[in-house]
Amino acid sequence: MERKMYQLTEKQLSRCAPMPELPTDEEFKAGWKKAHHGKTRGWGMGKRNHILSLMTNTPEYQLGIWQGRVDKARGLPYSEERNENTFNLGYYRGYTDYESNRRGWDQGTQQRFDEYLTD
Repeated sequence: MERKMYQLTEKQLSRCAPMPELPTDEEFKAGWKKAHHGKTRGWGMGKRNHILSLMTNTPEYQLGIWQGRVDKARGLPYSEERNENTFNLGYYRGYTDYESNRRGWDQGTQQRFDEYLTD
């Protein structure tokens, strides 16, 4: 089956933001310590989660998640072909979570997605 490349809509692009400047380890640790009553335990996982939450708002992540959904729906095998971590994370989540995410979509979204696949 031929691969179909997904293009983000204008509405999807308007919700995206570029990846902001990340704080240094020392800056993040100081903020973590202040927010957790002087304790620094867990700051590394906190920084990881912070970075992941920032990545989900980028256009690369959104493109990856929708491309993963399209590939899974069309029955194509999983593939990571880009060097961008944000795209690959989105692609992985879109591909692996496609069935469970689709059950949560409303009828209109399911119909528009199916029409996109048949175009």
